[in-house]
Amino acid sequence: MKKYLLATVALIAFAAPAAAADLAARPYTKAPPAPIAAVYDWTGFYIGANGGWGTSRKCWDFLPVAGGSIAEGCHDADGGTAGGQIGYRWQAGTWVFGIEGQGNWADFQGSN
Repeated sequence: MKKYLLATVALIAFAAPAAAADLAARPYTKAPPAPIAAVYDWTGFYIGANGGWGTSRKCWDFLPVAGGSIAEGCHDADGGTAGGQIGYRWQAGTWVFGIEGQGNWADFQGSN
């Protein structure tokens, strides 16, 4: 029985294709050329927008020298802001020059 099992295993092993033994050597290829470093230029127009929301709460206490505490009150505030900018930059060598216009609107309101 062992002979039949050994013969079957040998037949399967020898019948399988040789994957690496019959391959030709890898052909020699040159390495790809090194990539050219990208030259970054800041010249051009740009436009942008910004916005946000904010809240605050501030409380004050008066601490007299004699001790104790007297509450002065609290102030709550919240509101939004929005704005934008537009401009042009140009680069000369390592220097960057530009002109920009910007504006912002804010509506923060508070109460005691």
